[in-house]
Amino acid sequence: MAKLFEERERAAEMLFVRGEEARFMMHCQGVRSLAAYAAKKLGIYDQEAGAYAHELLSAAVHGTKDEDLIERVRADLAAGGVIVDPARLRLELNRSTAQGIYALGPAAIGEGARVLS
Repeated sequence: MAKLFEERERAAEMLFVRGEEARFMMHCQGVRSLAAYAAKKLGIYDQEAGAYAHELLSAAVHGTKDEDLIERVRADLAAGGVIVDPARLRLELNRSTAQGIYALGPAAIGEGARVLS
């Protein structure tokens, strides 16, 4: 009986880990989309745009909060002479993250899981 309980507990833990990994990957997709949106607005492409996306992803991986990422992108855009409402940037980040989660389906992130943080 104890072995069955331990197996179920391990299975539940694995589901949780997979769900967290999927949410993380989808959040990274959202950050990439936000970077691509900003790069396009700034008129930067190819390697320079890739480097910009890498910088934002690195910041996100190291714990930078979404609002801080959005403020950084807004400041970068403003420095390039492009004025964008932070709500538009937030929408771009959340839209892409949600699309990725929707594409995976609820089974991939765990039933009843929190979609966006």
